[in-house]
Amino acid sequence: MPIARNQILITIDGVKDLSEKGIAFRCRYELVGFTDDGKPRYQCIYLRIGEPEAILVSTRITPHGPEPRYFNIWPGLFKHHLEFGDGRDLRFGPDYSITLEERG
Repeated sequence: MPIARNQILITIDGVKDLSEKGIAFRCRYELVGFTDDGKPRYQCIYLRIGEPEAILVSTRITPHGPEPRYFNIWPGLFKHHLEFGDGRDLRFGPDYSITLEERG
């Protein structure tokens, strides 16, 4: 059963807008399952102080509404994080969990 959360939706254009306006944000990646060939898949969550979590969704709207964007580790998640992440380094755990650490 899904966990109820206080969340909103954000697109890549919304993330670009945050960056252009200099609005501070963090992001995290949640493991949501595996592909048919066993590769882990993730969704990206953006966080801003005082705002609900924002799930990254596709810009295109389907007949069923917006759909979350999912990423495989390579190259999708790495490429996305380098371009639209919060500047922290990705660290992978043995259970495919991802933590983010300050560079330094």
